[in-house]
Amino acid sequence: MNTRGLMELIALNIGYDMGILSQRIFTMLVIMALVTTVMTGPLVAFFGKEQRMP
Repeated sequence: MNTRGLMELIALNIGYDMGILSQRIFTMLVIMALVTTVMTGPLVAFFGKEQRMP
């Protein structure tokens, strides 16, 4: 997991512990953080191939 995703999870945990986020919002934001983190590598590889010229 990249640093941005880890920082987001830490901020979400703090917000949830302080009672700022409901459990439902917390869950949705955690899933979003995980999905975007997992998608980053393959998308960068996919779009990076098109710009390479031999």
